[in-house]
Amino acid sequence: MNRLVPALVALVCATGLSAQDDKKYTSKEGKFAATFPGEPKTVNQKAAGLDMVITIVEKGKSGFAVILADLPEVALKVGAEKVLEGGETGMIANTKAKLTKSKEVKFKSNGNEYPAREILAEKEDQHFRVTLILAGTRLYQVLVVGEKDVVNGKDADEFVKSFEIKK
Repeated sequence: MNRLVPALVALVCATGLSAQDDKKYTSKEGKFAATFPGEPKTVNQKAAGLDMVITIVEKGKSGFAVILADLPEVALKVGAEKVLEGGETGMIANTKAKLTKSKEVKFKSNGNEYPAREILAEKEDQHFRVTLILAGTRLYQVLVVGEKDVVNGKDADEFVKSFEIKK
């Protein structure tokens, strides 16, 4: 589990796309919707033994992504808090970023509540804003990476707030 988030962050940072008009994107396969600041591209990837679906837009030097992976049932035996903590620890270790904020939260979507963790981290001029959400065995990562003003800016706020889990 500790290798999952770092692999995804590295993949997000390496993927390039062109920005276009904002619009709500709905993934039937991923069972989520979000308003990306451009036309998203979906990539299927395997990392840390898990099949991942990465939906991403690159806008300048920044990336906006929703990453999901279905975890094996056995991973949940440690509890949601430990799964989310492991994702955070792995992300920080892989990116060698400094954790600046970590907060357990409840993510509410369509009348349901899910365990989640909001993370802020930085490494030089690269900043990370990640929300990890555990919905059953599915781990969602809502990620914005880029310069500080982008990660804390309007596009990032709108993107993160627009994310919803669909049934």
